[in-house]
Amino acid sequence: MLRIFFLFIALLYTAGCVNSQSQVDNRFIPMQPLPDQLKECSGLVELGDGFFLGLNDSGNSADLWLFNDNPKYPVKRIQVKGATNADWEELASDDEYVYIGDTGNNSGTRRDLTVYKVRRSGVFESGEVSAEKIHFSYPDQKKYSPSGKHNFDCEAMVCIGDSLYVFTKNRGNGKTDAYGFPKMPGTYTAEKFGSYDVEGLVTGAAYRSVETHGQLALIGYAFEDQGYHPFILWFSGISVPGFFKADPKRYTYVGNLQTESILFFGPDSVLITNEEEHGDEGFIYKVILD
Repeated sequence: MLRIFFLFIALLYTAGCVNSQSQVDNRFIPMQPLPDQLKECSGLVELGDGFFLGLNDSGNSADLWLFNDNPKYPVKRIQVKGATNADWEELASDDEYVYIGDTGNNSGTRRDLTVYKVRRSGVFESGEVSAEKIHFSYPDQKKYSPSGKHNFDCEAMVCIGDSLYVFTKNRGNGKTDAYGFPKMPGTYTAEKFGSYDVEGLVTGAAYRSVETHGQLALIGYAFEDQGYHPFILWFSGISVPGFFKADPKRYTYVGNLQTESILFFGPDSVLITNEEEHGDEGFIYKVILD
């Protein structure tokens, strides 16, 4: 049965070239199913030794879920004390902390955008961790009335140096905007660092340093013909915070999968996940970036 599933995925995700920046690629490789506890997985980070930490989005409890690529390890629930899950959408990490992005803002009305900061070590040590709070707002958001066409939703975040950077999911214009603010507890007005026309909705981000430059990967989907059509944008040779000064390679995939998170995996690959919201099985997939 599993072989049939893999064959179906291979046939479904044959990539197409949509513009001069696109890369033709058909390697969309299933790695392992997500735990049953992560049916609405919106954020994932790797903590080393095969361990992953994931979260579910709005409508779920304020819990993180720790699991391993080795099935002998049981899935562990970690309660986040001092936090609520208004709309958790992303995870980022550094050597000491994990950052929980409570940044979902579907209707554009939220005035309580928050990032929760918890110790990495606490995730392994017990079944609960205490959260510090980082509050932020967008400098260019002036209206908070409900709208289905606004530019202040966010599901993508990375940690670089002493700052957090978020990339918006612009329902209004199909672009993404980059903002940054300190990763220390406090209340901040984020600083804007440019925009890029992604021709869709960004749902996850990953960053890594390579020699003297950086690489940024954005995952998202274009919603067309009542379907979710995934894409990846790979920005290479960038300097922070000039994320969009380099032209990215764009990878597009045919199919109907709500891709939600992305992280770098090895020298030339990323891992991505999807939600089960539309009846698809939640999976971790590997994608090779040429």
